Formats: sequence, C-alpha cells, structure tokens
Amino acid sequence: MGTHRGARLTSWLLAAGVLQVCALRAARASYLCTAFVNVSFADPQNNATMWSQEESGLYGLDSPKVAVSGEVFLPDPIYGCEPDTVYDVPPDTTGWIALIQRGNGCTFSEKISVAARSGAAAAIIFNEPGIDNRVIQMSHPGTEDTVAIMIGYLQGMEIVDLVRSNIPVTVSIQVGKQHGPWMSHYSVFFVSISFFVVTAATVGYFIFYSARRLNSVRLQNKKLKRLKAEAKKAIRQLQVRTLRQGDKEIGSDADTCAVCIEVYKPGDVVSVLTCNHFFHKSCIEPWLLEHRTCPMCKCDILKVLGVEPDVEEEEAAATPDPAVPDFRLYRSGQEDTRSETASSGYASVQGAEEHGLPVEESPPHQAAEQHEHNSGGAEVQVDMQPHYDNMAFEGDLQNHANPRT
Repeated sequence: MGTHRGARLTSWLLAAGVLQVCALRAARASYLCTAFVNVSFADPQNNATMWSQEESGLYGLDSPKVAVSGEVFLPDPIYGCEPDTVYDVPPDTTGWIALIQRGNGCTFSEKISVAARSGAAAAIIFNEPGIDNRVIQMSHPGTEDTVAIMIGYLQGMEIVDLVRSNIPVTVSIQVGKQHGPWMSHYSVFFVSISFFVVTAATVGYFIFYSARRLNSVRLQNKKLKRLKAEAKKAIRQLQVRTLRQGDKEIGSDADTCAVCIEVYKPGDVVSVLTCNHFFHKSCIEPWLLEHRTCPMCKCDILKVLGVEPDVEEEEAAATPDPAVPDFRLYRSGQEDTRSETASSGYASVQGAEEHGLPVEESPPHQAAEQHEHNSGGAEVQVDMQPHYDNMAFEGDLQNHANPRT
C-alpha cells in the first residue's frame, strides 16, 4: 500500500511540474508588451516641427523590450524580403530604423534579418492593407538583439508617404504597458508559490502518514509479542496429563480433540484448560499463543490464571464505555454458573494432582466441604445445573455429576 501511495504521489508531483512548465510557457506566449510610437518631422511649408505620440505598436515575441530612436528609411522593394534589398541610407548614418510592409510570402525573421544586415538598429513592420490599425504579436526567432515592433497599416502608410516625399521622419520607440490575456507575471509568481506550497504540504503529509503507520505497526507488533509472552506464562500453569488405557477419555463414546478432530489414544499428552476442556498439548498450545482463549467456550486463560494483562488493555479498561454496562459490579453477588463450575473444577483437579490423589476418587461431598472451607466458612449454596461440554453428549446424563478432567 505504501509503494502504491508513493507511486501515486510521484506521478502527481510529475504531473503538477509538467502543468507548471506548460503554464509558464503559455504565460510567456501570451505575454504582450505594447510600444509608444513617437513620430516627429519638420513641416516643409512653415518649417514647424510636427509630432504625434500613440501607444500603437506591439513588440515582437523575440524582440528585446527596450527603447530605441532614429531616422526612418524604406527598403526597395517595400517588403524587404530579398537578400539584395536596398536601403537608401547615407554612409555616415547610424542607429536608423527600417520601415517594412508585411506580406509578399516571406517571414518576419527574414525581413528583420535583412534590415539588420543593412545596419538598422530596429525594424518597424506595418500590417497589410485592409486590416486598418490592427496589429499582432510577431514571432521572429533568430533575429538576435534587433528591436522589432508592428504598427497598423494606416499609421505605417502615413510615415511611408512622408519619407517618399523626402521629408526626414524620426521615430522614437518607448516601452509601453505589459499585458497578459489570462496570466500576468504576478499570476505566474503566485502559481509557482502555490505549487511549491502544495508540493511541500503533500510531501509532509506523506511523511507524517508513513511515520504514523510505521509507529502503529511497531506498537501492534510489540503488543502481540507481549501477549504471546503472557500466553506462554499461562500455558506453563496449565495441567498436563498423559492418557492411559482405561481412562474414560479413551473409548468409542469419548470426545475428540476439537482442534485436530482426532480421537484420543493411550499415551496422548493433553492440556487441561481452566474451563475443564482438554485438548492435545501439541494442538492447543499454538492456538493459545494466538488466541489465548478456549476454542470451545472462549474462556480467557489469562484472566482466570491471573496473568498480568497488557498495559494498554488496562488503560482501556480504566475508561469504561457508558453505553456498555460494567458487569464487574455484580461479581459480589452471583457469578456465572459455568465459570464458577469451571474454576472450582479446575482447582479441585489441580489440588488433587498436587496431593497425588486420582481425580476420579474425589467424592462430591469432600469437594463441597473443601470449597466451603476455602471460602472462609461462608454459607453459600449454589444450585449446580448440569453442564455439558459437547452438545452431542447431552444424552450422557449418568456422567454429568462427575466433571471430566
């Protein structure tokens, strides 16, 4: 499960990284920067300087966003695509600007490269006719450091008419506003920070979950080891018998081991539980190490033998659930008939073995007197009901007075 979660987390992080890169590239592609185009010239009629300023230009995608100014010159032909394009520029003129018309089947990169090889510091490309003053963001890879903007057709033709009239025109290009149709540079920064925050939170949660799961597994293993150790202590306290020929546990009407479902044979070693149920020693001990209860009546051998319970179980028992009644409050009165019978029977069997007396020869009245003596002389009368270890032998009424060992 941890491997699958780690794989899903890695896939999610890779997908998030790819989305972030795509978002950044999309933001760069949609990043628009306008340009202020300042046009100035001397009116030949009155020698007055005329100028106009409009935010009508748009920087190309691969153009440096810097300011530049210079005198405008036209290519011949006006589209400026051919390698032999001529710019009528005086020899000593530097920092001039080329004004080129869009179209004629060549790319923006070709137009700008030809102008740059001719000595232009910037290239202004005006749109085709019939599109008014609309502009687009040009893509012109490979033009290096040449500034390139696009202006509308009408504004471009006004400058062309002035230049063709032998009127010197100076254009100053200034950086305008930055626009993003769906994501600004602040949004890109916010998305990047959010991505790293979400990634850090996801990794932190994964580490916390893994540490918590490992701690839970460690505590569970520790608890199981302690319970097995307690079960081993309880198993050492159980009575162990070796069956002999003639024992009532051996015969056609005798019970079978509830674990292996095999009949008892002379020489079999059996363990007698606190509830008087007995099983093959090799069969019941692995069961008790895992379950610690009788396979037939679910009697807990740890509680009956007084083995110290687990600390966590004690803490859980110290906080009773109000929805569950605490039956320990009623133990001062009458206890369960089967538990009392099983406990007293196991005590009588164990006491008889300690004195070397056979269990079958203990008369019922001596067991009752011994029980009355051990209880401090208290006169307690209990109505003993017949108890059957196996429902298949309910008809065996003649042996119910003598509990089987």
